[in-house]
Amino acid sequence: MAGKTHYWVAAALIALAIMGKYLFVSTRSTLWDRDEPRFARAVVEMTESGNYMVPTLNGKMWPDKPILFYWLMSLPVRLLGPTELACRFWAAIGTALTCLLTFFIGRRFMDKKAGLWAMVILASTFMVLGIGTAATSDAVLLPFIVAVMAIFAQSLSSGMRVSGVILMGAALGLAMLTKGPIGLMPVPAIATILWLNRKTETGIWRRAWPIGASLAIGFLIFIAWAVPANNATNGEFLRVFIGRHVITRALKPMEHHGGNFLLYLPYYLPVIIVGFFPWTLHLPAAFSAVAGGRVGGKYGRIFLIGWIVPTFIIMTLAATKLPHYILFIWPALAMAVAGTIVAAQQDRLNERDRIWLRRGVWFFGPLAIIMALGLMVGPWFLQIPGLRWSGLASGIVLSAMAVIAIHQQRANRPKVSAEVVLIGMLVFEIPVLFGVLPAVEQVKISPPIARAVNAKTAKDTPVATYKYGEPSLNFYVGRQIKPLRSEEDVVTWAKQPTSGVLIIPNNILNEIQQRYGTLPLDKIASKKGFNYSKGKILEVVALIRKTEK
Repeated sequence: MAGKTHYWVAAALIALAIMGKYLFVSTRSTLWDRDEPRFARAVVEMTESGNYMVPTLNGKMWPDKPILFYWLMSLPVRLLGPTELACRFWAAIGTALTCLLTFFIGRRFMDKKAGLWAMVILASTFMVLGIGTAATSDAVLLPFIVAVMAIFAQSLSSGMRVSGVILMGAALGLAMLTKGPIGLMPVPAIATILWLNRKTETGIWRRAWPIGASLAIGFLIFIAWAVPANNATNGEFLRVFIGRHVITRALKPMEHHGGNFLLYLPYYLPVIIVGFFPWTLHLPAAFSAVAGGRVGGKYGRIFLIGWIVPTFIIMTLAATKLPHYILFIWPALAMAVAGTIVAAQQDRLNERDRIWLRRGVWFFGPLAIIMALGLMVGPWFLQIPGLRWSGLASGIVLSAMAVIAIHQQRANRPKVSAEVVLIGMLVFEIPVLFGVLPAVEQVKISPPIARAVNAKTAKDTPVATYKYGEPSLNFYVGRQIKPLRSEEDVVTWAKQPTSGVLIIPNNILNEIQQRYGTLPLDKIASKKGFNYSKGKILEVVALIRKTEK
């Protein structure tokens, strides 16, 4: 009992450390266009209007996602104001909870050491580092769907109790309230696990009935909000959310995220190689060891395969593809790698697994070299103060980590290479957080423009934009913004007698004034930077209308 308590205390402390680190990282940058400020601004409008049924963005209905994430984010926003920390707060909490649930499943199918390793592996992958510090719904969704897998994992040995059915149903319902049908991703995974187990356990299909009951509870929770919300929008919620963001995304590429099926068939393979970095060093051996049954045991092997494979296939078949669509398999990948590291230490791997441990450098090495060179060389072509030396420091740390880890891996010391990778990632983050991110902040456009507008105009001064519609501007200006549709609209707007602010790219303004003459506007701010959502350098100006005295 003392040993069990010891490991749970260790897991809780690791989860708290992960949460603390992620909360700190959340403060190191302003919101990134475009998803983060869309969620954040919608929450601000929700708290200002008191309408907690249907989100709005810039005064218009925003049915892109269900309601739970907005409700959760509204709590820290009301307490702390519309800050980066408040908007990203629940992502850090969700990541820590996901890691703790990963420990629970890992100790269930492997052992406690593997469970602890799985926590730190998951928290140090590139994709989780990005998702877990973003004001988006993915990191909040993840603990709900992993909780479903944890409850199911427990039921494999003890059976599904009534409490388990209720908890699983609640987790499914909250997952759907966070991101809609994507919250049901555990269902095909569980179905696959049951099917793979059909010949190894008598009465396995009896386990499907509690799953069905949990699904019914989950749908009831989702419907309790969705039906009133749909009625409040005269059916618009289901038409836009289900019709456009679920069915259309599945059948047709949206926003250029997809394409020819054969071309995009391997799409998620490089996503795993990059997104699961740096643990791609151990991932090939993990696949070999899990497939061979040397990691996971009787249930664990089927559990991990059933978790990973259907998710990968379903998301590959979907027409619209984004890297975070397969985030659900990251805990399973972390457990597979953790189990392999522990199995290697206990000499439970065979020669094929050890060969794949050494071959892991094929996937890890080139990517590490490319990233290190990019960090060391790239900033010298950019005129960004402070980026050269912080980039150089980051690249040196990454290079040293890669060289030492590869050496240890090829010397058949995977546990040592794992320790090198983990420590290396922690050290690598220091120059990134204190050098690279602050330097990159200097080329962002919306935050400094918004600060100048708010400092020089009253809060009720109307704001308009033309050819610069980034959501970060809405969030940092903190007002509804009127988008102008044409050059004629700009000219008409500029000649109105009341006070107002126009935010527009400088080159577009010059073109308009060449055609229509000088507009009665005074410049109050200007910022030249990099519009990363469009991939181009841009100078944006804020102008105020000259009013008659």
